Amino acid sequence: MDDLVPRLEGLLFPSVAGVRVLSVDVDVESVNVQVECSAVGHSCPGCGDWSTQLHSSYLRFPVDGPVGGRRVRLSLRVRHFVCGNPSFGRRTFAEQIEGLTRRHGR
Repeated sequence: MDDLVPRLEGLLFPSVAGVRVLSVDVDVESVNVQVECSAVGHSCPGCGDWSTQLHSSYLRFPVDGPVGGRRVRLSLRVRHFVCGNPSFGRRTFAEQIEGLTRRHGR
């Protein structure tokens, strides 16, 4: 069972680095996948400073097409970090996972 998760990550997200699959639930109509970013922190998109100070988190649901005739629902846990640069105006920012999310994306 321990080797199943890395195989799922490679199968479900072959070109996306830094994603951890938490669970996969499959039923007759849908495939539900819960994922999160596996990086310890993230760089501020405005000033570029690295932050590991977590502010909050929320769920995003990027839309994807069906797989094998089943609806795919991706539940992505996205974290908000605190920017530690006092000279930059932004206080918090949301992490983006290249190849999976983008700012203001739906």
